[in-house]
Amino acid sequence: MRSIAAHLLHLGLVAGLLLTNAHASDVPSPFSLSGFGTVGAVRTDKDNRMFRSSTEQVSGAGTDFDPSVDSVLGVQASLILSNALDLTVQSVVRKGVADSYSPQLTWGFLRFQAMPEIVVRAGRMRTPFFMYSDSLNLNYATPWVRPPVEVYSLNPFADLNGVDALYRTPIGATDLELHVYGGQSSLDIRNGGGKLQAVRGVKAALSVSSLTLQAGYARSNLSIHWGDPMFTSLNNHLIASGNDAIARDLSGDDSKGTFLSAGFQYDSDRLLMIGEYARRTVDRYTVSAAGWYFTAGYRFNSLTPYMTVARQTQTAPVTTKQSGIAPIDSLLSLFNAMRNKSQNSMAIGARWDVTRNVAVKTQLERIHPGPGGLGIFVNDNFRDVVDPGGPVHVFSISADFVF
Repeated sequence: MRSIAAHLLHLGLVAGLLLTNAHASDVPSPFSLSGFGTVGAVRTDKDNRMFRSSTEQVSGAGTDFDPSVDSVLGVQASLILSNALDLTVQSVVRKGVADSYSPQLTWGFLRFQAMPEIVVRAGRMRTPFFMYSDSLNLNYATPWVRPPVEVYSLNPFADLNGVDALYRTPIGATDLELHVYGGQSSLDIRNGGGKLQAVRGVKAALSVSSLTLQAGYARSNLSIHWGDPMFTSLNNHLIASGNDAIARDLSGDDSKGTFLSAGFQYDSDRLLMIGEYARRTVDRYTVSAAGWYFTAGYRFNSLTPYMTVARQTQTAPVTTKQSGIAPIDSLLSLFNAMRNKSQNSMAIGARWDVTRNVAVKTQLERIHPGPGGLGIFVNDNFRDVVDPGGPVHVFSISADFVF
């Protein structure tokens, strides 16, 4: 993926230079280039509770400030091919699996204006599972240091390879947008990988005055292949003891999943309120869970203080089956707990718009992991996974910019 993103961006830059030189100064160029980024630092008040911004990250921030959790740099290029057709490419560098920083191709699609109200796209896009899916890497577009992880960690599949269609039309004073999509997605995880296949979904949005309402629903086939030492040991014990049926619940290619989300944003001149709910339901390989958050903020010129409450709860474990063999069932309980990201949090923060394209943010969170798991924190101590203990305080500061 690194070579693809690098080559596409290189080609885009070369094309842009050639087109800029080829056109007279009074003729608009069909090529445009923009960028965005975040420079951030995070710390917690417990070294054995390392904070991460997504479940893809296998390490996190402890009691020392860590700049790797939220920092990101992105470049986006667009090329107009005709009155109805254009190409968009976006590449992002941020901390990923195995602490790698390889450039990732996050957008790479052709956009066709089929009718004034209908747009069709094909290629790589963001999976539109959440209200802020398109701006997950563009932190400048949101009030927080990062979108609340209690909701946005529920579906870590960020890229959709496929096609979609968007229909936009006014209905009186209301703007309606319908978004249908289909394709597939893949994800690297620690010592393993996951895939969404035959993804099909629909999303609807209504906007009137200062209020926007959104709702979406998606179905897909799910594959997850764990490869961590914990899974390997458990899987070997299950097969050796004749519990193949339980082993098939933990890893494989035959799961079905659904994803439901709904949210709203009210943004007047001063008052800001945002709420979102999401629910993931699967029949094996990972837990089913639901999450929500509510944010309220108020603008004082360029300063916007805000408060957020959020929660994620597990609705079903990976498996409820038991082997009847005490040591194996203890390992099963631990396996379930390691994949349980339940937690609740309260956060206060502020956004300061320093200039038109730079925003400085700070945020303090009080997070209670569990019950039944360590939440989104990282810790290799198995005892801490099943006994997460008391609250963890997370302090973050960041500078977001666009250019």
